[in-house]
Amino acid sequence: MMTEKKELRKIFLARRAALGTEERRAADAEICANLLKMELFRVAPSIALYVSDGTEPDLSALVRLAPGKRFLLPRYVATEGVYELVEVTDWDTQLRRGRYGLLEPLESLPAAEEERIRHDVLFLVPAVACDRGGGRLGRGGGFYDRLLALSERPALAVIYHCQWSEGILPLETHDRAVGFVVTEREIYEAPRAR
Repeated sequence: MMTEKKELRKIFLARRAALGTEERRAADAEICANLLKMELFRVAPSIALYVSDGTEPDLSALVRLAPGKRFLLPRYVATEGVYELVEVTDWDTQLRRGRYGLLEPLESLPAAEEERIRHDVLFLVPAVACDRGGGRLGRGGGFYDRLLALSERPALAVIYHCQWSEGILPLETHDRAVGFVVTEREIYEAPRAR
């Protein structure tokens, strides 16, 4: 199964990388507009975002477009080999370059408590690919799967339309399904969770 996942990652990452700058920018704006339409997004007190690696959909506009929300970002904890969520209130002063060169919350900021993550946080997660059953293929490592296991809310995978898998993605028992997939073209509610 690992070989199959590896090959699928190559295919879908190449599709995503092939998007042009203007096409990507327009799609990012449509994805943010679709998220803002969702009742699930509007009622969630806190939103867990990610910082785009430059090829993933960029959701940073949500901070400006949804000023009443509290936003959290993942921060890598090297001693434990896991990510934790941290609330960020000042995006200009509370971020630094972390693992993989991505922006992460400063080490001095406190991590969110599990109880808050369980009840208050809506996850917007990146993916390499998604299928119509809610299957999500990540980069490997299971970092998001561990975080998603803490939440009682359905997670939203955020991808470009070119990352849809028409077939069922190979998933392992630890892989967490998402409740919705949001692209620039549609908001798709997965019929089942695995």
